[in-house]
Amino acid sequence: MKKLFTVVCFLILHKLQAQSGGGAFSFRYDTGPVVRVNGRVLNNPWAGGINGAQYSTIHLNTDPVEDLVIYDRQTSRILTFLAEKQADGTFLWRYTPQYEEQFPPITLGTWMLLVDYDHDGKKDLFSHTNGGLRIMQNTSSNGRLSWKTIADPVYHEGLSGTLNLYISSTDVPAILDVDDDGDIDILSYDINGSTANLFQNMSVERKKDPNGLDFKRIGFCWGNFKSNDDCNDFTFGLDCVYVGNGAEGDPSGARVMHNGNSMLLIDLDGDGKRDLLTAHVTCPNVSQLNNVGENGAGARFAGVLTRFPAGNAIQFEIFPALYSEDLDFDGVKDLVASVNTYANDGNLIDFKASNWFYKNKGTNKRPDFQYVTKSFLQEDMIDFGEAAAPVLADLDGDGDLDLLVGNAGTRDGRGFRARLAQFENVGSRTKAEFELKTDDYLNLERLQLINLKPAVADIDGNGSPDLVFTGVSTSRTAEIRYLLNTAPRGTAFQLDGNNIRQLPTPDRFGITDVPTWYDVDRDGRSDLLIGKQNGSIEYHRNTGTAAAPKYELQEQNYGRLYVQPGANSPSLAVVDFNGDLQPELLTGTRDGFLKLYQLPEQPGSPMQLLDSTLVINELTQTSDRATPGGNLLLTAGDLNGDGLAELLAGTTAGGVRFLRNTSTKVVVTGIDDEVRNPWAYPNPTDRFLRIYAPENGVVDVLNGKGQPVTPRLSVKAYTEATLDLGTLPQGIYLVRLMRDGRAVMTRKVVLTK
Repeated sequence: MKKLFTVVCFLILHKLQAQSGGGAFSFRYDTGPVVRVNGRVLNNPWAGGINGAQYSTIHLNTDPVEDLVIYDRQTSRILTFLAEKQADGTFLWRYTPQYEEQFPPITLGTWMLLVDYDHDGKKDLFSHTNGGLRIMQNTSSNGRLSWKTIADPVYHEGLSGTLNLYISSTDVPAILDVDDDGDIDILSYDINGSTANLFQNMSVERKKDPNGLDFKRIGFCWGNFKSNDDCNDFTFGLDCVYVGNGAEGDPSGARVMHNGNSMLLIDLDGDGKRDLLTAHVTCPNVSQLNNVGENGAGARFAGVLTRFPAGNAIQFEIFPALYSEDLDFDGVKDLVASVNTYANDGNLIDFKASNWFYKNKGTNKRPDFQYVTKSFLQEDMIDFGEAAAPVLADLDGDGDLDLLVGNAGTRDGRGFRARLAQFENVGSRTKAEFELKTDDYLNLERLQLINLKPAVADIDGNGSPDLVFTGVSTSRTAEIRYLLNTAPRGTAFQLDGNNIRQLPTPDRFGITDVPTWYDVDRDGRSDLLIGKQNGSIEYHRNTGTAAAPKYELQEQNYGRLYVQPGANSPSLAVVDFNGDLQPELLTGTRDGFLKLYQLPEQPGSPMQLLDSTLVINELTQTSDRATPGGNLLLTAGDLNGDGLAELLAGTTAGGVRFLRNTSTKVVVTGIDDEVRNPWAYPNPTDRFLRIYAPENGVVDVLNGKGQPVTPRLSVKAYTEATLDLGTLPQGIYLVRLMRDGRAVMTRKVVLTK
């Protein structure tokens, strides 16, 4: 009877093959598990974080309410939010990434604004290009965005001929009807960085066409002012000539190198004249310049207020930029300020609170901006500032996966330090639900590391997973540290935060390298696969002992990857993604792309690319061309009990993206010798597994990630031994028999509860 039972079992388990006509592997963006922070459910927990945001509204779908589009300058990423109506009639911003691929690529670290220049009710796209300015007309129809390039670059009638309309890549210009004649004009700072230019649209004057694009530069210094070298130092009353053919630029030569300004033109005092809010790249504040002249070419500014708004003034470390849109659905335009930098130079910026929202409690004609929050939209998502590094592990031993998230660091009064946040899964194996327990798990902030990346691996080989983390020390060197888990497998982690050990650093281990622990040679010891800054993967074999792990370089280009430009520092997830008990290798790279490979038979053999178009767009049902974010850091685990591992991807912006695994599950076919000669039974089993080995050796059990989940058990040839699987969750496991000098034997086993 036992033999028949085993035969039936292996009929079910052996030779798992994916059956799919268009690719066996796929993921889809999903609202994902519920996440609570301080008792509050986050609206968009898996949006991936926001750093330096530029805000515009546009119709993404066909309803009458405008939606929200953000271009994140720091990550060069577009984020799309639908205005979602709630049961009580109110609205909230719902992150909906399926629309992001409908936008054209934007040059890294520049700017993008949406303005309806042709008055057709569809906002057009203005962005930086190598020549200065690109304009793309919105040609959308049937609820899908499409774009037509009108000019790239845009030319204008200058003071000495036809020239490119210059806008610095670091700037944020003002694009609006400056002179109130019905067409769209452009304001920007000159190449000298101290005086402003008005590029007046002459379409109405020349053709009586408010929908045209016919720009002419007016004068040398719009507004009769210039900003000097010091923050908040302005000179007013300049004699600006509005016609002529003189040499371009401010003849005073105040600042010869342009290095960044932002502009927002808005009537602040209700006198009908638009005032100027401006900020410089080296300054922490926004300056308010009051218009005592007229709108358009007749603008004249006199006096400056260096604290804006007067109450709770905007104060970043460097370079704020402002945007005015109705962001709370009351019909009145609010104000939001964000950091306008490409990088966190000197780690001065707190990117987890870099979007300051001011509600307009006045009117559009006479605004009254009142401070609300420093983390608009960010407070509704997992956002730890920069370089989120997630890892899934059953920390409390209740059978479901909890979440740890490292980061690059956050700034406070004590400096810039990384922390490790702990989210407990308070749901179940079939429906994960995360709740933040602490943002400084084990008080690791005290180590004064940055770029903290956690991992879970059995460092000491006792079958119980330990906590490992990498970080960059104050001496700017990369270190690998770990805490041994003294608890038995399947119970809550027991980690002594005062007993942190350091692993020997592999040769040439850099601060941008990304390590992954995986038993490559199946000898029961966790080896190291390192995603290198050049895009390759190094294999370092663990040649040490349980008490003293040691990693020796075996292969500099594991899997013989062909590295494309931008695919640097790959993060790896070695997991069974389709349920066949054969782990695949997934890479996420600096440029944000995901690629799935079949593991090589030998470390020096090439890996087979299984899929590079993994994410399916729900709107088009085709491969999504947008990426989940940059500098991806991956972890995977089954969060809904369907037997397929979901993917979490940490991003540059300090957030985490959730991708539901919709891969085609394998079906069972075939029989082979393992059915006729079983040495691990009964199969399935609800707890105990009998081992009747043909030779002396050591037995352990691996999960779907290829990780040992039981202590090693020494067995003798043809002598029955027992493995207790009672602490493991139900599922499919691999039993491994290791013999000196012989190939490893494996058996697939089903554990039921």
